[in-house]
Amino acid sequence: METLKSRLDRCDSIPVRNGTRPKTICGPLHVQCGGTEGDKYFSELITEVLAWPRVECTPPMVRSPDLISIHSKPAERVIASSSTRCVRRFAHVYLSAPTIVLTLPLVAAHWAIVRGWAEPHYLASHCLMPAGTVLLYVPTDETEREVCRFHFSRAYEFCTDVTGGETGLCERELLI
Repeated sequence: METLKSRLDRCDSIPVRNGTRPKTICGPLHVQCGGTEGDKYFSELITEVLAWPRVECTPPMVRSPDLISIHSKPAERVIASSSTRCVRRFAHVYLSAPTIVLTLPLVAAHWAIVRGWAEPHYLASHCLMPAGTVLLYVPTDETEREVCRFHFSRAYEFCTDVTGGETGLCERELLI
């Protein structure tokens, strides 16, 4: 029998999310305020993502901040023409009101929204965050955690730009 993980190879292969969309508070601080019964799955997902190679968070989770920024570690090579350190953030997470915000490629953001896994971030809708920034609904079971892991991996790949170009965004370009 084919597992969900083996089918998640393209954005258009994700299943439609079951149930109604969770309630969110939409505004400059766009957070999920309902449908977070699976805090266990949320915690496990964030712990797993932070264990990926070349991923770190600021501030470190050991200080238990309310908001953590998840980004790829800066490349070892330094661009001679740049005097600023470019941090490639691909997610931020609110811990006290379990909320996940990801910056996805536009195609991935489209499918996440259409299939019921996310909604456009309020600030992205007002051109104050990169296009493709979404509020990804917190997983409530193992299947949802698998789909959320897939979306995190798309955000991470987009951020690190495995093709070697400059599609990732510097944290200084983001407003929050």
